[in-house]
Amino acid sequence: MPELPEVQTVVNHLAKKIVGKVFCNARVLVKKMVSSGFQSQIKNKKIISVSRRGKMLVLALSENLFLLGHLKMTGQLIFVDKQGRVAGGGHPIESADFNLAQPNKFTRIILSFTDGSRLLFHDLRKFGWMKIVDQNQYSTIDRQFGIDPLSQAFTLKIFHDILFKRPKPKIKQLLMMQELIAGIGNIYADESLFGGKILPTRPAASLRESEIKKLHQSIIRNLKVAIRYGGTSVNTFISPSGRRGRFAEKLRVYGRAGDPCFVCHHTLKRIKLAGRGTVYCPYCQK
Repeated sequence: MPELPEVQTVVNHLAKKIVGKVFCNARVLVKKMVSSGFQSQIKNKKIISVSRRGKMLVLALSENLFLLGHLKMTGQLIFVDKQGRVAGGGHPIESADFNLAQPNKFTRIILSFTDGSRLLFHDLRKFGWMKIVDQNQYSTIDRQFGIDPLSQAFTLKIFHDILFKRPKPKIKQLLMMQELIAGIGNIYADESLFGGKILPTRPAASLRESEIKKLHQSIIRNLKVAIRYGGTSVNTFISPSGRRGRFAEKLRVYGRAGDPCFVCHHTLKRIKLAGRGTVYCPYCQK
């Protein structure tokens, strides 16, 4: 599932291409992936802005409506202009007959614009979704998410308060609670904890002030660097150019269980924590 940097990468690609465009038609090939009335609601709506909330794509539309979308495990959202040029991104689909820029057997939703361009939602496993909501509905959804870790509001004090309001969960579990901090998943939790030199199994309340500061800095640094490198692939994310996110080259612990630590050269270990694979260095992280 894409995390904050991967979704932000898609947002960055799409925002340059689709703001100001007007939808003229929606072809839905898998009905369960859209909300009731989706096709009629989206017609003639103009895209005002493209952003994200946590791991969710948010397209603000005219008439105070919002098009929300989630790529889930295997989705791609691809913009194709009249010349066949693409923008957007998502998970790679490994198939000999797969064409990123054309409707194909993995295409679930086709959104057409009045100028002849379109958005294609490809999804191998059909777990992704789109829905149209009004301002009140969006406000309700928005309140279900915690603070964005790349917002100015994510101060050291706020992070400190979050940790000590929920003292019992293990620190990795807490980092992935979307109602507290929106956008961090398995990859960036592991990487941020390694950067902060903190064991993922420690209770949140056990962190000292100096450790909280290091972890806060590590979270922000890892997310920003990941966005700069176009996200993490690890076989799960690709840009429309076909280039995989290059942050995979920067991963220090995630997916490297059994390999030597880049810092101390001891073997990285893997455990299960709340049902998720977790990789850490037992020497560097305390």
